[in-house]
Parts: sequence; C-alpha cells; structure tokens
Amino acid sequence: MTIATVDLSRIDNKPVADYLASTDRRVTIGVRFALEMFGLEVPDFLKRKPSGRSSVGALMAALDADTGNPNTYRHEKLGIGAFAPRR
Repeated sequence: MTIATVDLSRIDNKPVADYLASTDRRVTIGVRFALEMFGLEVPDFLKRKPSGRSSVGALMAALDADTGNPNTYRHEKLGIGAFAPRR
C-alpha cells in the first residue's frame, strides 16, 4: 500500500468554506464523510453543531450578553441582585 500525505490547507481555506456554505447540504455531508472516513481532521466550518434545541438558559444568556442588561436571567432564577427578596 502506498502512503500519501494530504495537504489539508487546500480544504481548510476561505474559498472552500464559502463554496461549501452556499452549496447543497448533501455536498457538505459528503465532504465531511470523506474526511472522517480517511481519518483526516475536519475543519471547523464542517464540524456539526450539537443536535437538539438550545436550553432556555443558554438562549437567555446569549440575549443578556447581546443587550448588556445587568439584570440577567441567571440572577432572576437564583433570586440575586435586583431580583433578591425585599426585606
């Protein structure tokens, strides 16, 4: 068996990432499969996202980070800060 080296920089570059972002998902799945089948490192833009829905806490944390609101969802759930019980 002949051993050949693979130059991953030809796959992991901006034009390829742009092409695979605009093409049909079946092409992207095929490229990911080929890389995984040969045991090659999959570039970040081809990695799968976690399956399922995001948790409410993660969504609210992202919203709080975007808005910059000091009264966060986490503080509300823990009852601290502005949401602390009044004495």
